[in-house]
Amino acid sequence: MKTDLVEIFQTIRAGVQPYATRGYTVHENSETGYDLYSEKNIQDEGNKVTERFFAGIYINGNEVELKVNADEFTSKNQSLISFGDDKSGLKISALDDVKLKEVETLVEIIHTHFKEKEWI
Repeated sequence: MKTDLVEIFQTIRAGVQPYATRGYTVHENSETGYDLYSEKNIQDEGNKVTERFFAGIYINGNEVELKVNADEFTSKNQSLISFGDDKSGLKISALDDVKLKEVETLVEIIHTHFKEKEWI
């Protein structure tokens, strides 16, 4: 069980970094934050969208926050936390193999949603 925030952050970031080769662009890459955006130009309800938040990991206080784009995505998983601006996710203060698998699955679900919507 990992409880060190830096170690939790780095472990989750290592699982999210490969998405940068799947059509996402890194916007922040620091010791306390890492996030990815899609930069595919699309028309969304008549508006031109040039970038769309995909996922981010941030050390915030005594937790690591995993945020994913929840725009047009609904989930019955009540453990997701709303971060506003179409971002939902998890706050993590301890990481074991089960929680890491939950994180990886959540990010893969959002990636699949982006592919289906042709946002990447």
